[in-house]
Amino acid sequence: MTQNLRGAGKQVAPNDPCPCGSGKKFKRCCIHQSAAMTTATKPSRPGISELMNLALAHHQAGRLQQAIQIYQQILRSDPEHADALHYAGLAAHQTGQPDKAIALMMRSIQRAPGNSYYFLNLGQVHEARLDPGELERAIACYRQAAALDPSMESAHAKLGNVLLKNGDAAGAATSFSQALRINPDSPESTNGLADALHKLGNMAQAVAYYRKATALNPGYATAHNNLATVLHQLGRFDEAIASYSTALAHRPDSAEMHSNLGATLRSSGKLHDAVESCQKAIDLQPDYASAHLNLANAYKDLGLLRNAVSSYQEAIRLAPSDHVAPSNLADTLVEQDKIEEAVESYQKAIALESVTGTAYSNLLYLYSFSCHLTPEKERAFAMGWEQRMMTDGQREAARAKASAKAGTFLAQSREGRKLRLGIVSAELGAHAVAVFLQPFLDELDRNRFNLTLFPTVGWSDARSQHFRVLADGYISLIGVPAEAAAQRIRAEQIDVLIDTTGHTSNCHLRIFAHRAAPVQCSYIGYWSTTGLTEMDWYITDEGYSAHCDTHFSEKLWKLPQMAHRYKGDTSLPESGWTPDAEGAVWLGSFNKYSKIRGETLRLWAKVMNALPNSKLLLEDRAEYEAETHERILTALTLQGIASERVEFLPRVPGFSFSQHMALYDRMDIALDTIPFNSGTTAFDALWMGVPLVALEGRRVCGRMASSVVKALGRPEWSAKSEEEYVSIVCALAKDVDGRKERRKSQRAAMMRSPLCDAKGLARSLEDAIESMYAQWRSAG
Repeated sequence: MTQNLRGAGKQVAPNDPCPCGSGKKFKRCCIHQSAAMTTATKPSRPGISELMNLALAHHQAGRLQQAIQIYQQILRSDPEHADALHYAGLAAHQTGQPDKAIALMMRSIQRAPGNSYYFLNLGQVHEARLDPGELERAIACYRQAAALDPSMESAHAKLGNVLLKNGDAAGAATSFSQALRINPDSPESTNGLADALHKLGNMAQAVAYYRKATALNPGYATAHNNLATVLHQLGRFDEAIASYSTALAHRPDSAEMHSNLGATLRSSGKLHDAVESCQKAIDLQPDYASAHLNLANAYKDLGLLRNAVSSYQEAIRLAPSDHVAPSNLADTLVEQDKIEEAVESYQKAIALESVTGTAYSNLLYLYSFSCHLTPEKERAFAMGWEQRMMTDGQREAARAKASAKAGTFLAQSREGRKLRLGIVSAELGAHAVAVFLQPFLDELDRNRFNLTLFPTVGWSDARSQHFRVLADGYISLIGVPAEAAAQRIRAEQIDVLIDTTGHTSNCHLRIFAHRAAPVQCSYIGYWSTTGLTEMDWYITDEGYSAHCDTHFSEKLWKLPQMAHRYKGDTSLPESGWTPDAEGAVWLGSFNKYSKIRGETLRLWAKVMNALPNSKLLLEDRAEYEAETHERILTALTLQGIASERVEFLPRVPGFSFSQHMALYDRMDIALDTIPFNSGTTAFDALWMGVPLVALEGRRVCGRMASSVVKALGRPEWSAKSEEEYVSIVCALAKDVDGRKERRKSQRAAMMRSPLCDAKGLARSLEDAIESMYAQWRSAG
C-alpha cells in the first residue's frame, strides 16, 4: 500500500484503482473484502439495516460522498453503530483523512473487539501513512486480525507485506508461508514469500517462488519483474532480459520495468538497447529518477561522459536524497580527470548513504588510486569506514569472536585434519583478479587444505565453471546480508578466510568486519588498506610493499617471493612484431584511460620530447571515446606533443582477447602509468614480448610494475626518477637489435621466472596460511 490516497471526494468505478492506495481494483479491495462479513454488536434499529445496505452499495460502487452521508445519518440515529463507525472511518481514509479514519475505526473496535476485518482495515490505514511508528501499529493490527481469524489469508499476507517494509524479512517469510498454507494458489502471497526470501539472500528459493507466482498468474507483471531483478543479480542476464520483456508485454506503460530492463541490458553489454529502454522509461515518466540514473550509467559505459554527467545531474535533481547518483557521477568525473570535483561528489553521496558504504568505498578507491591523500590520512579515512558501517556494539561483538581462548571459534589442533581455507570474492569469473587467483588455486595442495569459495557476484563463463569444479565447497553469498553471510561462513568452520575485493566494485568487507573466521586476510584485488579492525593480514611481498607497513591497519605478511602469479595464455601466437619501416618508435599503453591522467601524460610527454621519432599508441575501451581523446590530446599538446603523434585504436564490437593481445605487435615499448601502475596490463605486455618501463613509487599501487620487471630479471627497466625513466626508454628505443632478440625469447624467460611459478607461490602461500593460523592459536 502506498501513501498516495487517490480518489478523494470523487466517484470511483469498480474497475478503478482503490482509493486506499493498495493497487488493487476497487471492486476487489477493502470494502468488498469485509462488508459482507461484519455485523453490529447489537441489532440495528428499524430502517438502519436498509440504510446500511444502501451505504455499502454506494461505497462498493465508489460513490464515497453518498456513502459518507448515509453513514453520518445512521450515526446521528445510533452513535455507536459499529459498522457505520468502521465504514465511515474507511471512507475517511479513502478520501484522505487518516486521523479521522483512525478515530472512527478505533471506536468501532471498542464496540466489536472480535471483528477481525476491523483490525485488518485499521492496519491498512496505519500502513498507508508509512511512518515507522505507524508501521508498528499496522503490524499489531494485522497480528490481531490473524489471531482472531487464523484462517484469514489476507491478514497473514498483509502482515507479511508490512513486516517486509519494516525490515523483518524473516518474519515476513513466516507470515507469507502461513498465508500460503491457507491458500497455496495465491500468486500475491507466493510473490511476497519470494520477496522475503530475496531479502534474506536465499536467491535460489526466491527464483523458484517467483516462477511459481508467474505460473499461477502468467499475466502477473510484478512477479515477472521481481524474478528478472533476482536473475540480474545472479548474473543470468539473458534470463533476466526475457523476464523483463514478459513483464512489459503485460505492462507496456511501466516506466519502472523499462528502466530495469535498461539496467540489465547495460550489464549484458547491450548499451544502445539499454539507452533506448531507459529513454522509453523517461518518455513514460519524465520525473523518474532511476531511469535517468540507468541512462547515465549506459552513457558512461559508451564513453559519452558529458551525456552521462547531464543525466546523473538530472537524477540528483529528481531524487536529491539518493546517494547512488552522486556516487556514480563522481565515477564519471574521475574518468574526466576531475579529481577534486569527484571527491566533492563522493562526499555528498557519503553524507546521504546510511548502511551500504558503497560511496565511502568508492572514495577510498579513488584515494588509493590517485594518491590524493598521504598514506597516513588515507589509512585514517579507511578506518572510518568500519566505524560508519557498524555500531559500537557490533564492533565489540566482532572483536570478542577473535580470541582463540574465549572467542567464537574453536582453536582446533592441526593434527590429522586439513586446514579449512575460504575465499570470499566478487571476481570468480572473467575478471583480472581471477587471472592471478587461479594459478594459486590450481596448485593448492589438497592434502593440506579444504577449499570453500564464497562468490558474491554471479558469473557464468568458463573460468567461473573451472572454479566451481576446483572447490570442495561453493557457497553463494550473492544478496546475503553481511551478518547472515558471516554466520554462513562460521557454520563452515573456516580457519583462514581471504578477501580478494577490498574497496573495489561489489565490496563485501562488512562480512569480514563481523569476524567470519579466526584468521582473515586481504589479498590480490586491492592495493591498499581495508581499514578493518578485524582484517588481520595483508598478503604481499617486499617488492610490492617495501617501507609501506605504516600505510596499513592490517599487519603485512610478506611472502619470500613475489605475491602474484600470472597464468599466460600459451595458445596465443608468439610475437609477430617488426620494427617500423619508417623508423618510428611506437610507445604505448593499453591501460584503461582513467589511469592515463595528468601525471602520466606529463611523464610520457617528456619521453616523447626526448624521442622526436616516437609515437604513442593507445587503445579505446568504450565505443565513443572522443571526449577522452580530447582530454589526452589537450594535455599532451600543452607539453609540446602534436596530436598527429598519437593514435587511438578504436574498440571493435566482438573484439576477442586474442585480437587484443595481437595489438601488442604494433608496440615497440610499453610505458607504465603513475602514480597507479599497470597490473594485468603489465603482465600482458611482457607476455607478448614487449619491454615495459616502470617508475618505482613509494606505495604498493606505485610499485607493482617495477616489481614485475624485476621478477622477470629486468631490473634495468625500473626507474627511480622521471629522468631515469626517460633515459631507459630512450636507451631501449635505440637498441633495436636487442629488442629484436628479446622479443623472441621474452615469453620463455617469463615462464621460467617467478612471474609464472604457480607451484612456488602455492607452497609459499600455503606455509603462510598455516603460520597465520598457528599464530592465532598460540596467541590465545
